[in-house]
Amino acid sequence: MNERIDAPAWDHRGMGIRLTGLSIPGGFGAQWQKAEGDKDVARRVLLFLEDRRLLFGQRHREDKSHCISSALQIRAFLTEQLVLVKPKSDLFENLRAMRAACRRFIEAAGPNGSYLSYGERYGQADPFSLALGGLRSMMGIHIAILAQAYDLEVDEELASILPPQPQDDDGDLGWLPGFG
Repeated sequence: MNERIDAPAWDHRGMGIRLTGLSIPGGFGAQWQKAEGDKDVARRVLLFLEDRRLLFGQRHREDKSHCISSALQIRAFLTEQLVLVKPKSDLFENLRAMRAACRRFIEAAGPNGSYLSYGERYGQADPFSLALGGLRSMMGIHIAILAQAYDLEVDEELASILPPQPQDDDGDLGWLPGFG
């Protein structure tokens, strides 16, 4: 009589398989399941972010709570995806950095968005614009890294936060003192 043992999921990322069960006495058997690869996770992250207007939409100053809620949702989603990738991998580190950018935005907002006062006061920049710009900049960098590393396309609206493409003349710093 074969006895089926449900094994804890063992994931061998290099092989793209996950051991899900074993059968022993009377004959050895194993059950396998195709494991998600990092590209699948990266694609899912980009698809999720494509629908987050916080990252690319107009700055709706009257809707602070929606912005904070969206950042919380992004952060929770990224945490869910982190458990699916190998710790300390490039993808893991990129997702952690994206999650940290969301956390910084949420912390900058304060309780119920009370720290995100609008308008310039005393010659200082608008705190909401600064926090949102920081979030978008960091997310744009890491989205660009994911898209390049896994050969993924980025939706046009989401692509608006990506860093600019290098230009031919960007490398010529000869006009700066000490770079000539």
